[in-house]
Amino acid sequence: MVSKEKYKNTGAYLRQLYDTLVTNLHARLAEEGYGEITPSHGLVFQYAEEEGSRITALASRAGITKQSMSALVYQLEEGGYLKRKDDPHDARAVLFILTAKGQMLKTKAQQINYQFEKKWEQKLGAAEYQKFRDMLNELAAAL
Repeated sequence: MVSKEKYKNTGAYLRQLYDTLVTNLHARLAEEGYGEITPSHGLVFQYAEEEGSRITALASRAGITKQSMSALVYQLEEGGYLKRKDDPHDARAVLFILTAKGQMLKTKAQQINYQFEKKWEQKLGAAEYQKFRDMLNELAAAL
């Protein structure tokens, strides 16, 4: 075990991996004509429900303010990635749902990330990488 003075927080390692993944994703998306998509927009794509989501629910899941989420949602709506629909459970509410363009972008981003993670898998080996993913999944599920 490393001494307290030389200990690096596990979160720092996770953040470094995440930052590398996100930087690669947005560089690739920009190359493919999606330069207007920012890492913050990823929060919408990550938490959007297939049947549609309210801004308040997206903001809550993402851990940001309703005002910040509203700005992101409206940008994506203006870009044609999201559309509004009436909430069937509440006539006063509006849901936002991915358009075909938004779904295509989400699928493309997933493919880019999958390919990028293959580098990690090659570094650790398939079995060890699967163990790593299983452990992360177990920790995430415990939250």
